[in-house]
Amino acid sequence: MPDHRETPERRARTAGSAGVGEALARLRRGLAVALGAWGGASVVAGAGLAVLDRLGRGGGALRGAARQSAAWGAVDVVVALLAARDARRARGDRSPAGERRDAERLRRVLLVNAGLDVGYVAAGLALLRRRRLRGSDVTGDGAAVVVQGAALLVVDVAAARRLGRALRRARTTAV
Repeated sequence: MPDHRETPERRARTAGSAGVGEALARLRRGLAVALGAWGGASVVAGAGLAVLDRLGRGGGALRGAARQSAAWGAVDVVVALLAARDARRARGDRSPAGERRDAERLRRVLLVNAGLDVGYVAAGLALLRRRRLRGSDVTGDGAAVVVQGAALLVVDVAAARRLGRALRRARTTAV
């Protein structure tokens, strides 16, 4: 017959693991909200820039910035909706080990995304440097890609750090 008595070690393991599960659930919801808000704001900004471009204010740079902002924003909104759906599905009775694995996997994904975000910023800067060769639309494209990449970098790094802290606390508590 298994021993179900509560021991300090068992409480510590459960508390640390529950902390990871709770932190993971909060982080997933927070990421969906942050990405959705950023995406929505980007779509609105892109639409506003497109209106200004149609009114003849700002030249081709506004057209490029509008296009990039709206496109990135639309993708961000779709990703946020999928993340929110996944966050709802992830609820349920999970083992502590499964929660830690999920948290570690999400942290790795966030760090890979952060690397990609740096690449987006670099690509945007490269577009800005090439504006003389390709026209003013490229200036707006480049500026918008830099802004989008930088914003996503902040979101991804902050989330990865929060998840890393939760995992370290869980390891410390479990020891």
